Amino acid sequence: MLQLATKLNTKARCFEMEKDTEEDVKKEVEKIEYETLLKINEVFSDSLEDFNTRLDNSLRYLDYITLPIIMSSIEEKSYNPFAEIIERYVEYIVAQKMEIRGYKFLPLGYSSDLCFESENTVTHIDIKTANINNPSDFKDTIPLGFNQTSYSGKLPIGGHKGREPLKIYPNLPTEYEIDGRKKIAVTNALLFIYPDYKKSLDDVRKSYAEILNLIDGKLKNFILEILSEVNKVRADNVDKQEKQIDQFLNKQNVNSNIQKRRILSENIVRAYYIQNIKDSIESQFKLSEEEKRKLNEFIEKIKYISNELRRKNIKPIAIISISIPNGKLVPLYNNDIVSGKSYGKSIRYHYKNGIFKLLSNDQDQKSRVVFLFYDKNYEKKLRIYFTNIYVFEIRQKKI
Repeated sequence: MLQLATKLNTKARCFEMEKDTEEDVKKEVEKIEYETLLKINEVFSDSLEDFNTRLDNSLRYLDYITLPIIMSSIEEKSYNPFAEIIERYVEYIVAQKMEIRGYKFLPLGYSSDLCFESENTVTHIDIKTANINNPSDFKDTIPLGFNQTSYSGKLPIGGHKGREPLKIYPNLPTEYEIDGRKKIAVTNALLFIYPDYKKSLDDVRKSYAEILNLIDGKLKNFILEILSEVNKVRADNVDKQEKQIDQFLNKQNVNSNIQKRRILSENIVRAYYIQNIKDSIESQFKLSEEEKRKLNEFIEKIKYISNELRRKNIKPIAIISISIPNGKLVPLYNNDIVSGKSYGKSIRYHYKNGIFKLLSNDQDQKSRVVFLFYDKNYEKKLRIYFTNIYVFEIRQKKI
C-alpha cells in the first residue's frame, strides 16, 4: 500500500547534492519533504482510532478539569483543555511508530515538540491546536516559531519588502553537518482544529468573577486574624497592620504580574471545589448563609458546564498534516513565508494552494497540506477557510 508510494530511498541518494544543479538540489529537497510527509501521515492515520479512544477516556474526567478551563478562560479566551493532552499523546504514539520506521528519537532542547533523525535527515514535528472560530490561526496559513522552520521569512521595513540581511532568520539550519555527514532539516506540523465552546463558558465567567470578589472581600480580615494570633497585635496597631496587608495583597507577583489577592482567591476556589475543603473555608472565612448559597450555586454551574462540554463531545473538527518548506528552496516560497503577528519574533507560512512547487504539475498536484481527518458535519465551513482540501488515503486525494 503506502510503502509503494514511499520507496524513494533516501539512503541511496546519500545526499550528495553539491554535485547536482541548483534546480536538482531543490527538487531533491522537495522529494525528501514529500516522502517524510507520507510517512508522518501514515503513522498518524494508523493511530486515529487509538487517539479517539484515549480522548473519550479523557472526557470522562471533565468534572475535574472544568474549573481550570473556566479559570483559564476568565479573560474571555477559550482555553483548550486538551492541548497538552494531545501534545503528549502524539509525542508518545508518533515517537514509537517513527522509530519502527527507522527514525531515531532526537531530544534537541531548542527544537520543536518532536525531533527524529535518520541517516540523512533530521525531522522536526510541531503540534498545534486552533479554534474553528479563530481562522487567522489556520486559514491558508500556519504560525511558526523560530524552531519550526529553516526558511527565512520576509520582514517589511518601513512599508518596503525587506531583503538580506534584514529578514526573519529562524533557529533551524537548512541542514545539519554531523561527523562529516550532512542531514537535511525537515519540518512538519500537525494541526488540530477544535469546535468553539466559548458560548458555553460566557455565562459562568460572570459567576466566577463574583465568587473571586466574594473571597477577595474576606482575605484581609482572615490574614489579619492569622497575624494577630501570631504577633499578638495590639488594638492601636491594627490600622498599621491592615495597611501592610493591603500592600501585600495588592503587590503583583514578579513572574506572573498578577496581584497576590487574585492568586490567593483562585487557590481558595480550587480548595473549595477540587479539594473539597468546604467546611473549613466556610467556618474560617465566616461565610454567611447567602455567601454559602452563592458558592454552592457556582459549583452547580461548574457541573452543568461539565455535562454540556461532554454533550458537545469536544473532539477535533479536523487534523491536518503540513509540510513546511526547507530554506534550501529559496526563493520558491519567498512570498509565502513572512513575519507573523509579532513583528520579527514569529513567522507565518501562507501556503495558499499548498502544493510542492517543483513536484506538482497540472495532472499531478502534490499538496503540502493534507487532512488526516475531518468531521463531515463541518465540511462546508472548512471549505470557507481552505482553498483546497486534500485527504490522506493510500495517496493524497483532492475532494
